[in-house]
Parts: sequence; C-alpha cells; structure tokens
Amino acid sequence: MNRLRLAATLGFACLLSAPLAAVDAKEIKATIYYSFAPWDGAAYSIEIPLEKSDDAPDPVIRVSIWGYPEYHKPQTIQFTGKEDTGGGPGKGDGHASYQTIFNKSWPDGLAGQIVFAAIEKGKPVIAAYEFKSEKGKKFKGRFKAVWGNEPPRAIR
Repeated sequence: MNRLRLAATLGFACLLSAPLAAVDAKEIKATIYYSFAPWDGAAYSIEIPLEKSDDAPDPVIRVSIWGYPEYHKPQTIQFTGKEDTGGGPGKGDGHASYQTIFNKSWPDGLAGQIVFAAIEKGKPVIAAYEFKSEKGKKFKGRFKAVWGNEPPRAIR
C-alpha cells in the first residue's frame, strides 16, 4: 500500500513539476485567501473556477486548508471528502468541495489530493489537483493562484 501511495504521489508531483514558473493554456487562474477555520484558528481558502456548462453555469472548486502553513517545497494534502468542518476529531488538514453555482448551489464534498509547489506570503501559488466528487465526477488540473487579501492582523 505504501508503495502504491508513493508511486501515485511521485507521478502526481511530476505533473506539477512541468514548468512551474510558466502558466500554460491548461492552467487555471485561481485565487487564494487568508481565512479562518470555522471552529478557531487560521486557514487558507482557494477558489478554483472551472469551465462553464449547461449543468454547471458557474462551477468552482473550493479548497480550505486548516492552519497557517507556509510550504517552501512541494507539499501534498489529502482529502477524504468526509472531513469534519466543525473541527471534530475527523477534521483532517482541510476540506475540498465542488459547487455548480458559486456560493449558491449545495457543495459536493471532494476526495483526492492537491500538490503545492510552495505557499509563501505574497507569491503566486502553483498547484495541481485530482479530485472525485461524492457523485462520481472527476476533476484534474493545475492552477496558479494570486492572493486575494492581506493576512489577518490577529489570529484570535
């Protein structure tokens, strides 16, 4: 099992490592925000817009990462799709969801992973993701996120 996980992570990291500095036509422009975990403490929130369709007029993937991490090297975060957003024992490292209409439709939990090249204050955030929704819809891609706000002055 560990070999399979290692192989999947390495393969996914290869997808991410292809010219990280350049934004290619397939790379999505996203936004990362400083945020707060719903129960207490710091977090990041990332909004990844997706291509519109008849079934999804304003689709978006939203990823929340609990804590206030800065990653100076590649970092993988796993999501089960069943994280406890109320901060209980099953809260995990964050939560990922999909909405067909941004901030209006019911969110569909996502399982999968996101691999960040780095997260550093004020610098663009480049990452690759691969998710599967509760309803079986698959999402895979890359994004480059710009910061949408300033860090909060006080955490508590």
